[in-house]
Amino acid sequence: MSYALLHKPIVVDALQYNKPERARFKEWRDGGIGCVHVTLAIWENARETLTAIGEWNRLLEQNSDLIALATTAEDVERIAASGRTAVVYGFQDTSPFEDDIELVEIFYQLGVRIAQLTYNVQNRVASGCWEPDENGVSKFFGRNVIAEMNRLGMLVDVSHCTERTCFDAIEYSSRPIAVTHANPSEFVGTDIELNRRNKSTPLIKRLAETGGVIGLSMYPKIMRDGSNCTLDTFIDMISWTVDLIGVDSIGFGTDYYDGWPESQIKWWRAGRWARESAIPIKGFSAWPTWFKSSADFQNILEAMEKRGFSSEEIAKIAGGNWIRLFREGFVPLQVPATASAA
Repeated sequence: MSYALLHKPIVVDALQYNKPERARFKEWRDGGIGCVHVTLAIWENARETLTAIGEWNRLLEQNSDLIALATTAEDVERIAASGRTAVVYGFQDTSPFEDDIELVEIFYQLGVRIAQLTYNVQNRVASGCWEPDENGVSKFFGRNVIAEMNRLGMLVDVSHCTERTCFDAIEYSSRPIAVTHANPSEFVGTDIELNRRNKSTPLIKRLAETGGVIGLSMYPKIMRDGSNCTLDTFIDMISWTVDLIGVDSIGFGTDYYDGWPESQIKWWRAGRWARESAIPIKGFSAWPTWFKSSADFQNILEAMEKRGFSSEEIAKIAGGNWIRLFREGFVPLQVPATASAA
């Protein structure tokens, strides 16, 4: 019998960007996944994102036997207990906010609970990992967006941001923040294509010190050995990160995608801001043999048990740490936050 069936921890995948369809939802069920943070927008503006929310709302209705929307940690626990997967709405860029601070609350009211400050490049709010390392959160709009997200209960994500943006976000946020999907650069290695997305040891330590969580990822381009990364090596990375920051600040964020045509890569890499990607497009990377789809999540939990992780440690890393962060971060602050332009 599998680990998941014996112990039933709530598994949270803190980032996926699949083409939304029932086949993926069945894989979530088969993998025992209790919650998935889904991507509604990368380069989309407010109007386009409203359409995406409408489409997801219909999917929730049509697949209510498999999925349901969660806007609180309690929702996640209730939905997972019913045998379904809780869906958390999120953005991989603040482009849906455009240049209007009021839109943050509008999207919160529509169910959005996580927003990454920027996706790879510079925007009005912050700087992404393809930009110079010294660029960070913008003095006016960026700080005010973070303050508004803090006030409402929308979790700040910095997965695709520069190191400076990540440190700035930790400093300017009055609440713990997240790296929903990245790996430790010191463990993975120094290859530039891999490491622009990954996070330094000082940053990961600071994230943990302030109550944040990092979601370790199976995305081949940011793992050691890429598509050839073994399950043992992935468990080594979990162990390495636990040794670095302890067990309370680590989760999973697979960055798993499926169902898209290869042409979709150009949209992810270049959006509307370029005709060609800043990084050459080489096609989809093959997922490792031990994680071909979300249905394979049990492989990781079983390997962790064999490596000697306790049931309590596995439960925290599998999803408990994310649920703790959601419990703290998805509720409004009692006192409105203000941002200083100083």
